[in-house]
Amino acid sequence: MHNGAVSLRLSAVVLLAVLVGTTASGCVAAGQRDGVLTLSGSDAVEPPTCTVSAPVSVETLDGTDPQACLPLGQELVFPDGYRTQVGESSGNSGSYPGAGFAYHWVTVGRWGLVAARASDDCSEVQRWGHPEALRRLDEAFAPGWACEDAEPSDHG
Repeated sequence: MHNGAVSLRLSAVVLLAVLVGTTASGCVAAGQRDGVLTLSGSDAVEPPTCTVSAPVSVETLDGTDPQACLPLGQELVFPDGYRTQVGESSGNSGSYPGAGFAYHWVTVGRWGLVAARASDDCSEVQRWGHPEALRRLDEAFAPGWACEDAEPSDHG
């Protein structure tokens, strides 16, 4: 399904921040662009796992309503046809280099799943997800978070 290694740095930071935010209600959000995403209270409560198993187009992640369910364990499909498997546990994230692009996904509390696609040189970045989830990621990691782990690929 995917090529390359999982980006552990962004994955570990996001997973740790979500887990800490889930267990510590009343936490104060981290400062702007400090590399830590902190969710607390109801913001940290993720939607339930989707019961219907089907490929999920990243375009369906956009919207102003929070996602009704998380497509954990399902296939995520990008507009260029690239497919990757979403992890089976909430608070998870992934990053996969391939075909000249790095592909990312991460769960962001009650706002659900966010996906991104960044070219190896970061000249092209596309992101999909709830506007508040994208804002929170930008605030914690800077708007170029999808380029953080982009590396030249031997596929493009």
